[in-house]
Amino acid sequence: MTTATLSRRDRRALQSEAQRTYGVPGPAALALHEAYMALNRKDAVTATSRAQEVSQSHPDSQHPWVILGIVALDRHEADTARRFFEEARRAAPGAPQPLAGLGKALVLHGDVFAAVDLFTAALQAGSSDRPMIRLYADLMSSMNRLTEVANTLEGVAARLRDPALYHMLAEIYLTAEEFPKAIAAFDAEFALAPETADARIGQVKAALFRHDFSRAETLTAALLAEMPERDELISLRMTALRNLDRAGEALQLLDAGFSAPIYYKRALAVAAHIHLDRGARQAAGHAFRAADALTDEESLWSGRAYGTHCFCEGRFAEGAPFYARRQPEANRHKIPYESATPENLTGRRRLFLMQEQGIGDQLALIPLVALAPLAAGAEITLVGDPRMAAALKGNALGLRFREEIEFANDQIARGEIAFVGDLTRYLPARPQGAPLGGYLRPDPAGVSRMRQRYRDLAKGAPVIGVAWRSGDRLTGWHRSLPLADLAARLPRGALVVNLQYGDCAADLAAARARRPDLTFLQDPEIDQMRDLAAFLEQIQAIDRIVTIDNTTAHACGAVGHAGTHVLLPAGAECMWYWGREGQRDPWYGMLELHRQACPRDWSAPLDVIEALFARSASTPSN
Repeated sequence: MTTATLSRRDRRALQSEAQRTYGVPGPAALALHEAYMALNRKDAVTATSRAQEVSQSHPDSQHPWVILGIVALDRHEADTARRFFEEARRAAPGAPQPLAGLGKALVLHGDVFAAVDLFTAALQAGSSDRPMIRLYADLMSSMNRLTEVANTLEGVAARLRDPALYHMLAEIYLTAEEFPKAIAAFDAEFALAPETADARIGQVKAALFRHDFSRAETLTAALLAEMPERDELISLRMTALRNLDRAGEALQLLDAGFSAPIYYKRALAVAAHIHLDRGARQAAGHAFRAADALTDEESLWSGRAYGTHCFCEGRFAEGAPFYARRQPEANRHKIPYESATPENLTGRRRLFLMQEQGIGDQLALIPLVALAPLAAGAEITLVGDPRMAAALKGNALGLRFREEIEFANDQIARGEIAFVGDLTRYLPARPQGAPLGGYLRPDPAGVSRMRQRYRDLAKGAPVIGVAWRSGDRLTGWHRSLPLADLAARLPRGALVVNLQYGDCAADLAAARARRPDLTFLQDPEIDQMRDLAAFLEQIQAIDRIVTIDNTTAHACGAVGHAGTHVLLPAGAECMWYWGREGQRDPWYGMLELHRQACPRDWSAPLDVIEALFARSASTPSN
């Protein structure tokens, strides 16, 4: 029905409503209404005709320009769309529609950085343009601006109460490894739309990241019965079954028919982890390679997975080119893998090494600089986390530090910057057993003062540092154990110094209840998340340390702490730095490794720890 077919009374009512909506009087308001209705019908001719009329009679209204801009976008006429939306923005500088439309026009132009800034402004102005929001999320994610896009979308999802936006937000948080926030977003989605498939699958993921594998298994069984075509559920169910020690059932799911290669790829990755749990290392390698051969949509993790598998097996030359693919193309455009080649490094008088991953991985990868064929006297600068600045003071590698580099403003040649992880290409040339640890040198005076303080508090009892937890991801869950279980194996009366980052109040309370004879110390002078250098001094001040594989273990290796005992998981979650077997530390060269006999069972390494300390329980720290 058009406005021409309406009765006079209905036409007047519609015109009055249109005037309030569009802010223009009389017939112009009806023309805008007809133009928007034509847009909804995909009638570009009518929409353009009505909008052009209003643009001439009321050029200071944003609406005719927005309509003309939308038509131009549909025709992929980037320049025309840009001009129309600039007119709309001139008429209404802070309105969301012109900002969103201009951003879309700039995407057609290829100016994505300016586009996402406009999209952000549009969202802050109250835009509810769902296609724009999805485009914004995709662009920001491809630029690795995950924290920024998540912070913006969190407010938008809450404002619009849109379950689809919460689902998108949760997936972004998963990519950013912000797992508690991802769980909260999945829960918000489910509260709004509990009947939808996406919301129910989101609850499976939330259960997995809560480590509630029984619930995840129950949910996937019900969902697969209803929706056997949803490939995504298969790898999720396999993950739940693996962690419930039902590996055989999980592997049988590989025989399911997959319609999308990406989900078969993920299922193969779970299968590879199961093979590693079982000690079938060759089968794991075949599964990783098969996953990597399937499409390139997720080649970053699949290449890295096979590369680190090779590293763990000691096949460094084979693994290096796969590990090199861990960086997205946008990063490689700025810092190509070729920057770390011998041909480039030998001719450089200076080199900037770009950090990767977390502090623990940085501490592990930094000493690779000693293996690289750098020119004599070359100036080497680590670009990284600001906490590394004080920690590197006086380091044995001669490294300088810089917090960040602005590529556009700094006079840096293309070959003068490399990712620190790219130096893994030199591992094959590393002498067998050559240690990489002990390159950091905490302040001796600070170490001495802290050591004496701890010994005074211990009053002759052993002083033992402990760390027991590693992040929120599934890998971290496999590496972690309850503090109370670790405390049960420590010598009577010991002073136990907390080296664990994050909120530990509940863990410490449970450990005190189980071992009231121990004194647990949360040193108020140390905050490793803020002051890494002080944390390194703390480590050196403690004679004996028991830690799982987290930042504490790598910090101990970096300072060369010979009294460190590292508890390692069996199977897939054992990091490649430690190899697959043996008590000797193959990376830093001075840590003691204690491995699980089978996945998820800490009894064997804890038995060793108890026996070790039992022999020295009556010996005070010296």
